[in-house]
Amino acid sequence: MDTLLFHIFLGISGILLMRYGALLLTKGATALSGKSNFSGVHIGLTVVALGTSIPEICVSTISVYKDAEALAFGTIIGSNTFNIVFGLGISALIIRVRVLSKNIWRDTLFALGSGCLLFFLLNKKLFFNAEDNFLTPFDAFYLIGYLITYYIIIFASSKNKKEIYLIKKIPQGLLHHHSIARDIIVGLLIIGGGAYISVIEALLLSEYSNLSARFIGVSIMAICTSLPEIITTISVMRRKRQDIAFGNIMGSYIINYLLASSILTIKGPIHYDYTLNYDLTFSILACLLCAMLSLSSRYLKLTKMTSFFLLSLGILYYVTTYLRG
Repeated sequence: MDTLLFHIFLGISGILLMRYGALLLTKGATALSGKSNFSGVHIGLTVVALGTSIPEICVSTISVYKDAEALAFGTIIGSNTFNIVFGLGISALIIRVRVLSKNIWRDTLFALGSGCLLFFLLNKKLFFNAEDNFLTPFDAFYLIGYLITYYIIIFASSKNKKEIYLIKKIPQGLLHHHSIARDIIVGLLIIGGGAYISVIEALLLSEYSNLSARFIGVSIMAICTSLPEIITTISVMRRKRQDIAFGNIMGSYIINYLLASSILTIKGPIHYDYTLNYDLTFSILACLLCAMLSLSSRYLKLTKMTSFFLLSLGILYYVTTYLRG
């Protein structure tokens, strides 16, 4: 029992390291963006989204090299689900969310497309009559190609538009080259170390508790690696930049499914557990719900009622996930 508690303590320590590293990385990357005159929308969809997705990328990549593919895919899929149902749900509970739909419908539809594309590529037994389900380096070209197309459209559509900066005034000390480089490098190192500790302890927890790596991935690891996105989303919404906060969630969703999944194939073709289709389908449906909300009227409005619905949906998902084992 003492040994189990010790490993749980180590796992929590790794998670806290990832959280701190992600915040440090995002701080440095955002300062760099401010120095480079990136717009607020660009920062929300690219720099901040990428910075807050680094924990998922590190955890899933290390999991693959530890031959824990279910943990890798579970973390990516579960994180996206948690970001939408709880990220938006908690935010709407704290503050009334009202975003101009034209600012986010494109990103929501691209996010929905990324989930559908990944589902198609992973389920080779279903769509291609293959002997097993796996993701190959060749599949990664489709995912990366979709991601590149998305960013080309983002920059092309906003090239001639005057946009509000996320950071209107950055302290001079924050713009110092050495300070920015230090934050980014140290942040990455801390995230990497925390991710390694978390993966090792998650696998040990799976052995001690008889919980499947899939369940630990979509629940414990997904929730913990999603903390940077949740913190960033709530923080930005309180600063009345709700479009950027929503863009951060959608941007992270896209990066997790397209970039994180592609990086996993560096080792070669990786096996995909078809039981994760339930979790992936739920994630896609949650994104579809956001798309319907953003396209239903001029404004995307998340009221207290919507918040309770999203949170209830999330609780239902995790209860059914636990019952499935």
